[in-house]
Amino acid sequence: MDKAMEYIDKLAAKLGVAADHVYGVLVKQAFATGVTDSIIGFVFLMIAVIAGVIITKMTIKMYGERHCNWDYEWFFVALTFGLSVVLPGGFGIYAITEGIKGLINPEYYAIKEILDTIGGK
Repeated sequence: MDKAMEYIDKLAAKLGVAADHVYGVLVKQAFATGVTDSIIGFVFLMIAVIAGVIITKMTIKMYGERHCNWDYEWFFVALTFGLSVVLPGGFGIYAITEGIKGLINPEYYAIKEILDTIGGK
């Protein structure tokens, strides 16, 4: 933790501001990152939901019109569903959880950023 305080003091000296100001800026940035991650996650979840609805409607319509064999078409439906629904949905959930953690405890992420910058784990 001493290294972290030294880093903050050095950074503050280079910028010509107080160390408290630098830490405050890092906390605000962690909060802003949390908001951004949450918004991005929500957008990806919406993409997943919309893609799922579109794929489901198209599949039902095509199956009703052609009465094709599901053995051949099922692979492409599953592949399309997986790529356009599951992947964005999973990324969206991950981004939202990271964003919420940043919103709840921005101080932790500010300290984590400092430690990552100076090479500590």
